[in-house]
Amino acid sequence: MLGAALAVVVGAAPFVGATPEARQVFGLVWSTPIVESSPCILSVVLPPSEQEHCAGWTRRETAGPAFHARLGVVVVGGGDRKLRGLDGHDGHALWERPTPGAVVSRPVLVDAAAYVATDDGRVLKVDVSSGRVRWETPVDAEITEPVVVQDGAVFVVTGGDSTFALSAVTGEALWVHKHALPRGITLRGRALPLPVDVALGDTVSRRLYVGHADGRISVLDRETGARLEELDLSRGDAFGDIDADPLWHRVDGASRVIVASHTRGLFALDPRTHAETWRNAEPGIVRLANGGAPMIVAAGAGKVLGLDARTGQTRWRFTFKKGAPTRLVVQGGRVHVGSDRGALYVLDLFSGRPLQYAGSGLGVAADVEVEGDMLFYTSTSGAVTALSSAWRGPAHAVRTRADRARR
Repeated sequence: MLGAALAVVVGAAPFVGATPEARQVFGLVWSTPIVESSPCILSVVLPPSEQEHCAGWTRRETAGPAFHARLGVVVVGGGDRKLRGLDGHDGHALWERPTPGAVVSRPVLVDAAAYVATDDGRVLKVDVSSGRVRWETPVDAEITEPVVVQDGAVFVVTGGDSTFALSAVTGEALWVHKHALPRGITLRGRALPLPVDVALGDTVSRRLYVGHADGRISVLDRETGARLEELDLSRGDAFGDIDADPLWHRVDGASRVIVASHTRGLFALDPRTHAETWRNAEPGIVRLANGGAPMIVAAGAGKVLGLDARTGQTRWRFTFKKGAPTRLVVQGGRVHVGSDRGALYVLDLFSGRPLQYAGSGLGVAADVEVEGDMLFYTSTSGAVTALSSAWRGPAHAVRTRADRARR
């Protein structure tokens, strides 16, 4: 458990620090190491070589797990250039598949397929049940964030600040849009592209919003990749990166695009005109999530905020001592988020009150998966852990009996 965090009250927002009084929401189902290579002696001062097949002393696994509830399979990659399918009931290995590069982001599951990106610039479509590779497509640079799959297309943002649209069926490149890399030093981060349909009178504009490290957002035609507009949110600020995934939110019958600049805060934009409907000047936001009609959740280093979706005002603030947050998962009236130098936090959506801390304290740098009563996460040291919020209820009892029967 973590001790109390330093509190700094901002405005009238209630402040909630990380204290050890949180109750337990999830119980442990299983935990298993997936990256089993030992540290290289020389990796204290040098990166580990491919020939040694070992890991660095400062390992930081960032490939989050993805759970296919119907098939009961957890798909997860790792820095050892392997993709695995684990049994969701007890964590034992169902299959293992080598990958051309390290998998440093969470697979995306659609139907019975997993779409996986690697740090050597490849996208793979893999069968969830068997690990069989359906197709493999190279792009122009490393991929460090998950892909986005919608309407038969796979949208990929690369380290070269290029956006690719691939056919989900064949992997064929449909189009590519290249954005110029910034000349100066930028912060780390690649926002996921946001595909949306915007009604403009009698027509519908099929768009893709893509954030960039230079503080701009490209609005692309989703069918062709042509640039429709470019929004300069940071107005030339150094480190005005758009690291948070743009968010589509609807409240009181009106749709908004929610975006965040690292220096200038959060914006709600009218998608028809891109006029600003509200702004919250909170700096350092790198994560956004939809909290339902009344709420938006945002996070940055050492903090998670609940915002009023109508006005953008901060309703609550939760702080933790150190670390960068994973992507936020909002489900069941709870916010689930990990810190790469701390714990996995479970918060009440409407108050920010901490409900549970989980993890070894070594950190969670990989995105968390929540599906039904199950929660899965990968630790920085390379172990996948499964928790259940029904651990004392009927669902857990049924799962436990099934596991005993198999043994």
